[in-house]
Amino acid sequence: MAGNHLIISTAVFTDAVYADELLSVKLLLGPHGPDNVKRIARVFMAINESKDLLSELYRNLLETYRARSPSSSPAKSLWPNPTAYPPDSATQFPKLDFFCKVNSADGSELFVVDENNQHHALYLARMATETSDEVVLVKFSVKYHENAHRLLASADPPLAPALHFFTRVVGDMYMIVMEYVPKSKGQSLFVAPPPQPALDNIRKDIDRALNLLHENDLVFGDLREPNVLYLPEDGGRVLLVDFDRAGRDGKDRYPACLKPDANLGVVRGQIMEKAHDRENLERLMERLTSRVSQN
Repeated sequence: MAGNHLIISTAVFTDAVYADELLSVKLLLGPHGPDNVKRIARVFMAINESKDLLSELYRNLLETYRARSPSSSPAKSLWPNPTAYPPDSATQFPKLDFFCKVNSADGSELFVVDENNQHHALYLARMATETSDEVVLVKFSVKYHENAHRLLASADPPLAPALHFFTRVVGDMYMIVMEYVPKSKGQSLFVAPPPQPALDNIRKDIDRALNLLHENDLVFGDLREPNVLYLPEDGGRVLLVDFDRAGRDGKDRYPACLKPDANLGVVRGQIMEKAHDRENLERLMERLTSRVSQN
């Protein structure tokens, strides 16, 4: 409490401490005094009920932990439990069994979350299908361009991983369920430079992807090594990933939190243009050529 304000927050400790403000109430009397008193009473009743529920949850988790065998999987409470928003907006919400996070650097499975992977929401899950359980990549993001992803994924051959499912979920975020490319089949150009003969094919595939986007007045907006998957066992072709920053040419803007070290040749809040993609393709190929020659 501070002055005439009551602020209620939560702090959850998992791989780190996550704090969030739930409610802020002005403690005013006057004409609205009776209503405020009732509201405060309801708030504290809800807090007391939540405390009891949490105590029971933790008690059950502790009992489960003590009873489980050393080979059993980690507690399910550590993984997401997404709910469609509004609840009836997803008629075929997929059944997902989350089992680990994904290393944002090389796409590998991550069972112990380090500092570099605390703040991204990339997970692996088993998605039940008619014939088997398929391992998929699940991403949660506040902004994502579904149409740009589907456009490239539907190309022949594909220029983006298959997009299985896309919906808004509780928490004002989007859940994106897509094909998972394991580390053994492909890695981002950020991890290791491709062989010299592959550079021409990489340029052609990226150029083809940009042409498709630009024909539909879309800008990829984030053409960097981490967002290009190189598939050496599949003819040396590439896939574009991460459509968080894709937008409409001449209308949408780059994010206000754009990091200066992104090296995209644009500034925060700048209007997106197709020419930026072309300029970043040249920058990308120059960097790749330099890395290949050094090796």
